Amino acid sequence: MKKYFIQFLLLVTAGSAFAQNSNSNYKYSLNLNNVTDDKLQVTLLTPKLKGSETVFHLPKMVPGTYAIADYGRYISELKAFDHKGNPLKTDRTDSNSWKISDAERLAKITYLVDDSWDSPEIKGAEIFQPAGTNIDKDKIFVINNFGFFGYFDNKKSIPFEITVTKPAEFYGSTSLKGRHLNATTDQYTVADYYSLADAPMMYNKPDTTTLNIGGAEVLVSLYSPNRKATSAEIAKALKPTLEAQMQYLGGKLPVDKYAFIITLTDNTKIRSYGALEHSYSSFYFLPEYFTPAKLAENIRNTGSHEFFHIVTPLSIHSHEIGEFDYDRPKMSEHLWMYEGLTEYAAHHMQVKYGLIDFAEYLKIQTDKLDNAMRYNDTLAFTKMSKGVLDTYESQYANVYEKGALIGLCLDIKLRQLSKGKYGTQNLMADLSKTYGKTKSFNDDELFAVITKLTYPEIGEFLNTYVSGTKKLPYKETFAAIGVGFEPVVTVKKAGMGKIGMGYNGHNLFVADISGMNDFGKKMGYQKGDELLSLNGKKIPEISEVKGFLDSLRTNLKEGEQLTAVVSRKDSAGKASEVTLSQPAEVQDEKIYNVLKEFPEQTDAQKALRKAWLNTSTN
Repeated sequence: MKKYFIQFLLLVTAGSAFAQNSNSNYKYSLNLNNVTDDKLQVTLLTPKLKGSETVFHLPKMVPGTYAIADYGRYISELKAFDHKGNPLKTDRTDSNSWKISDAERLAKITYLVDDSWDSPEIKGAEIFQPAGTNIDKDKIFVINNFGFFGYFDNKKSIPFEITVTKPAEFYGSTSLKGRHLNATTDQYTVADYYSLADAPMMYNKPDTTTLNIGGAEVLVSLYSPNRKATSAEIAKALKPTLEAQMQYLGGKLPVDKYAFIITLTDNTKIRSYGALEHSYSSFYFLPEYFTPAKLAENIRNTGSHEFFHIVTPLSIHSHEIGEFDYDRPKMSEHLWMYEGLTEYAAHHMQVKYGLIDFAEYLKIQTDKLDNAMRYNDTLAFTKMSKGVLDTYESQYANVYEKGALIGLCLDIKLRQLSKGKYGTQNLMADLSKTYGKTKSFNDDELFAVITKLTYPEIGEFLNTYVSGTKKLPYKETFAAIGVGFEPVVTVKKAGMGKIGMGYNGHNLFVADISGMNDFGKKMGYQKGDELLSLNGKKIPEISEVKGFLDSLRTNLKEGEQLTAVVSRKDSAGKASEVTLSQPAEVQDEKIYNVLKEFPEQTDAQKALRKAWLNTSTN
């Protein structure tokens, strides 16, 4: 994605005269004290316009989400006025657009904004929370600016001034450099709509911590409704990661200010969490039921990805991203780079600088190989990327799985060709120098540019595995660094009974017994049972459950007892502990994508792995 002082707005009621905006910029105002029915009024003193009519828009889509949002759905009661307060005719032409007559007379627009987090009555697809808006009076306001503020046709590249009136005890967390006019008024001025849309704001009673890393001021801002965690805890966990990223990017961060804006929720019905990247900030929406340590770990892992977006697409992007069309969005072919290489770098950085060990890194790659199997492996990645909004929407999440594996294979290939001296770190640095923040590339020219910067074999790799349909060369790539890869092996594991499990924010529970087999029936599972322990071992946190179950099932022998203690509610809702037990039944089970280090490595394998992981070889 992408990314400043005029005068305070004079606002009065519609129908009376008010000062006309004499400047060629937008002057918006938003009062967080005036919430009515979970809605906020936005007031705009408009820039000077010409012609008999104009069209006012909110975005259909924004960069980084790869999904149609139609933010105009949440706008109501839009009204337009001339400088004397006389109303002008408005016609809503679609979900996101309003045609306004007598454009040369237009001086002011007002409208109401409903929040996307809590408006089930508004029809349409749910907006991913980190890309949405939240209005919770006296508690928190999540202001993704593209959900509150619009623009006129052909008028996105002029300054925007935003004045926010707030409760005195509230603080606005954002990457924007604002002017605090007084205890209740903040003002922000940005060069254009791209910069405004790229900088979310969160207003609430502050819990913030600031770190100074690599010449950058890094803000960590947290909203925790029940105060289950603090920004200081999260900042402490983030600091080693940010320091490693600084080294990964050459010893200095390429921004002077960055903001981690984090909202936790205690709503256990929500099943979708995550983050959205911006050039100078990232916004997180996560469950509050995580322990502070697990929350910090989650933000570290997610944040290492989002933070690396300061490289791409901030400094490396195509015209489709650099000049993003909010009304008629067009996709770039190169999600393999924007998201895939970013995801690859997030984990490569961690193993390279000792934040995780090599065994854990291989486990992450195994998970990515497993997850990539859910998608079409013969679909060219460039083709998928271009059609991700419609034809290939279901394939999008593969950018974080196969996209990252493309990054791994490309990095190893580069290291082989350069005898360890050049990898994807170097490539991204060179592409940043070639393009930079203000220069976009043509989609169909990128592979040729990369080939010129590197080797002919790299052009062949990109055309074969990224724009081509051939499967990635996993076996030879992993073998080059001393790791064996087997697509599938057969092992013996104890069955659990073919029950469907869920997580309610506290415990694993039996969510579905429709496919339960005979062993499950003998165990006596009932829908709703909460699992407390298995064979005397307490069920761990959700992030560790997969490994726990896998270890238990692998080590159980035929006929050995499997004992589950569950919490079960009776018809009156009273819970009691019930013990379920049966002799284990072991069966053959296929395990996919097995990675295992070779017991002995050649000198070439050792040298390549050292070059790939050891900073001293860069």
